[in-house]
Amino acid sequence: MRFNSLKSLGIFSSLGFLLVAGILSADAGDLGMKSLPPQQSVQISQNNLGPVSGQWRIAIEVTAHTNPEVSTQPNYWLLTSLEQNGIELSGQILDASQSACTDAEISGTVEGNQVNWIMHYTGSCCRGGMMKFEGVMVSPTTIEGTLVPVGSSPPNCTLWSANVVASYGNYYYK
Repeated sequence: MRFNSLKSLGIFSSLGFLLVAGILSADAGDLGMKSLPPQQSVQISQNNLGPVSGQWRIAIEVTAHTNPEVSTQPNYWLLTSLEQNGIELSGQILDASQSACTDAEISGTVEGNQVNWIMHYTGSCCRGGMMKFEGVMVSPTTIEGTLVPVGSSPPNCTLWSANVVASYGNYYYK
């Protein structure tokens, strides 16, 4: 009996094809595997990404003071840590130049490119004082706006109105 290699190859190829086709047509249950649950699609928007989260150095160009005894209008900077969760914004002041108060909590909102917050001073410096920031995110690393006092200043506290430019980055602080 002669071995016909072409005929044998055809039979083995056909059997291999049937085996592979059977495996591919079986669902996960036939193979003893659990099928995956249906996946829900997730849409990512600017509010999901939290573009304001991180450290921001806020350059403050003072335009007016709440205390008439202050004769100069120096410029300050504040280093903040902000966290965005949806449209909600929270944070704190990490460091500041000159004699600016650092004991403050920040709360606000981010809606589209509008960034707004209130700084509530909580420490011995300006306790009870509040400053309101209203700004626009002009790029992923820059927010521009104004900072103004809210209500009356506590005794022995000088708050200011200012033009503000906030820059995103990884900053060193004490």
